[in-house]
Amino acid sequence: MLEILFVVLMIIVSLFVLVKGANYLVDGSADLARLLKISPILVGLTIVAFGTSLPEFIVSLFSVLAGKADISMGNIIGSNIANIALVIGVCAIITKLKVKSKTLINEYPFMIISSFLLLILASDMFIFGRNEFTLGRIDGAILLTIFLFFMYYIFRSMKSSKKEVKKEFREEFQHQNPTWKNTLMIVGGIVALMVGGKLFILYASELSVIAGLSDSFIGLVIAALGTSLPELATSGIAAWKKQGDIAIGNIVGSNIFNILFVLGTISLIKPINVNPAILQIDAMIMLFVMGLFLVFSTYGRNIVRKEGIILITIYILYIISLIWRG
Repeated sequence: MLEILFVVLMIIVSLFVLVKGANYLVDGSADLARLLKISPILVGLTIVAFGTSLPEFIVSLFSVLAGKADISMGNIIGSNIANIALVIGVCAIITKLKVKSKTLINEYPFMIISSFLLLILASDMFIFGRNEFTLGRIDGAILLTIFLFFMYYIFRSMKSSKKEVKKEFREEFQHQNPTWKNTLMIVGGIVALMVGGKLFILYASELSVIAGLSDSFIGLVIAALGTSLPELATSGIAAWKKQGDIAIGNIVGSNIFNILFVLGTISLIKPINVNPAILQIDAMIMLFVMGLFLVFSTYGRNIVRKEGIILITIYILYIISLIWRG
């Protein structure tokens, strides 16, 4: 019992180190970019946007390299489910979330399309007629190509609201640090990401052995919840400040990054063997939750407390089903 408690504690510590590392890397890089007079639009699209998906990227990459593909894929699918069902659910309970037309038109289609595309690319029977489930290098290249198109598309749309972007950037990064401090934050952030990622895989693997938990469960629940903490924090604070559009934008953007950038990059580095159960059950739940999110967003252009309770209830039932599945 004590051994399990110690391992769980170390997993929590590793996730904390991982999230703090991502925060330091983003803050240091963004501040340094501002000192170098780099456009806030470019910084927002690269450093800040990539930063929210860094924990997922590190955990998924180290999982694949360690031969734990189920943790990697489970982390992304589980994180996307948690982002909508848990994070948006919590935010909707805090305040009514107003959905901007720009988000519905610009980003929602990419989130839905990327999710369906993942399902198709990972199921080789759809393309080659083989009963195999693999995300290979060609699949990764396809995902990254669409990701680059998405970045270009968002860059073009952001240029039309340049003043708004600059205002948000100034509010987000009010304190300007000296170059040496930013450099230290960047280096420290990278080291923390590496250490946190390594520790997580080490103790997650140990937990699966001593507690009899599957890699899928660890990815879909433990890793997913841990790596969704930055989204929960940033979106929750935004909701508390009555900035529901920012809360929704964070989640939609994160879900797109998780599939197109994280899985695209990792499968390009090393092909991912996908557990069929994750695709046939969990990916379908992800699509269902996204569809429900789309319905709630379209109806009245608001997500209200009642709908937030529905989303959280679905997430609780999902976790219970995972425990039952083992």
